[in-house]
Amino acid sequence: MAEKGAYSPGCVKSKFESWSEALRSIGHTPNFRDDISAADLITDINTIAETLGRPPTSIEHRDRGEYVVKHMQNTFGSWNEALEAAGYEPHCEKGISKTKLIQEIHNVVELLGRVPTDGEIDEHGQFSSKCYYRRWDGWEAAVREAGYEPVSSASGARNCNWKENPAHEWRDYGENWKDQRKKALKRDGFGCQTPGCARSQADHQVEFGTGLHIHHIRPLSSFSDNGETVDFERVNRLENLVTVCVKHHHLWERASPLRLDTR
Repeated sequence: MAEKGAYSPGCVKSKFESWSEALRSIGHTPNFRDDISAADLITDINTIAETLGRPPTSIEHRDRGEYVVKHMQNTFGSWNEALEAAGYEPHCEKGISKTKLIQEIHNVVELLGRVPTDGEIDEHGQFSSKCYYRRWDGWEAAVREAGYEPVSSASGARNCNWKENPAHEWRDYGENWKDQRKKALKRDGFGCQTPGCARSQADHQVEFGTGLHIHHIRPLSSFSDNGETVDFERVNRLENLVTVCVKHHHLWERASPLRLDTR
């Protein structure tokens, strides 16, 4: 489909929830076997690993393996968990460039037709979400640098920042977030404040399918008390908020805690 179709697999999956559902909708039976044992899948991984001299990536397995990667994901939960079952460490190469990690986010967005959570990057991506947590200050920071607005992260033990008995429970942005967000949008004239950018709220909705973003100039982590509590009143002060577009949000993240010159 990716090579010969008029539309990408991501477009199809975004409309039908999955490739199998798309096939069923036109009267075809999904070409997916469910009688393959975990031992057979592990043998398949090991065979490719012996040829390469290292554990394969999901893309290498797609090109060389006897079984499709989806078999691995359905049996073990994710590609990285399949590698662990075969006795290998999940992919998180030392010295891997941020450019390569960002590109993999784009690849998974294309695959799913939407922005993935950290759990979904584990399931569908070439690299473990741990790679992103090591290179950025959290998964959301990596997603924003890729130019997207993060969706809610996976909860519980699948989240790399999960603690079994947390001493506190953070709200996303505090109880006053919605009101402060509206005030920031109004103050900034419902337009991106990045120098040279003229995107309005209406333009942004048409171009990206979502409203403008509100960026915290100083990140939440700088308002925490030893990682235990966050002063959301200070976090969400108007002077700490600025309206930005998806395209330029990553520039503000890179500049944080500094502020880019506004118009």
